[in-house]
Order: sequence, then C-alpha cells, then structure tokens
Amino acid sequence: MLPRKKLIALRQEFPRIREEGKLYDSPSFRLVVVYGRGSGASAAFVISKKISLKSVVRHQVKRKLSDALSPLLNRLGSAVELLFLAKPKAIQTQTGDLQKEIETALQRAKLL
Repeated sequence: MLPRKKLIALRQEFPRIREEGKLYDSPSFRLVVVYGRGSGASAAFVISKKISLKSVVRHQVKRKLSDALSPLLNRLGSAVELLFLAKPKAIQTQTGDLQKEIETALQRAKLL
C-alpha cells in the first residue's frame, strides 16, 4: 500500500484532475496525469461499481494497483498527480502484469 502522504485524499480533486490532466490508456486501467501540481508524486485510484458490485473485489483491485505502483512512485521525482481509473480487466490481471502496464504508461507520459 502507498503511504497516506502519497495519496490524493479529497474526492473533490478528481474532477479537476480529469479536466486538467492528460489521459493515457492501458488494457487494465486509464491513467490521468497532471504535471506540476503539489510537491512530489501523489496518486489516487477510482474503482467504480461498474467493475464489480462487490466491495471486496473493488478493494482487491485497488490493493493490486497500489502495490504495483508503490515501487515505481519513488522513481518519479517530479511534482505530478496520478489518477488511475480501473477497467474490468484489472480484476483478472496479476500484480506483476499491472506493474509492467503502469511502467509502460508512465514511460508514455515521459515520467520514467
């Protein structure tokens, strides 16, 4: 799991991030990146009920995404906000595969 100080805590920030950010698509998630905000890198995860009506499954997806991002977040030196919007495919995807997808998306965003 990510440390609390690396998480975007306020849900009110999500519409601003989606509006200002640049979207990068991946098979298991969409990544919205806002450059130059805050100090250091921070992230948030949105797993809607369209993914699953069961909260256990939604929390599993959030933990998998968080665990996959955790080792990569320290390599992001710039001030950036990341918003991950999960897709249904994320349920079946393993954490290692998610980490590769996140790394690819961050490279496309020129953050790695």
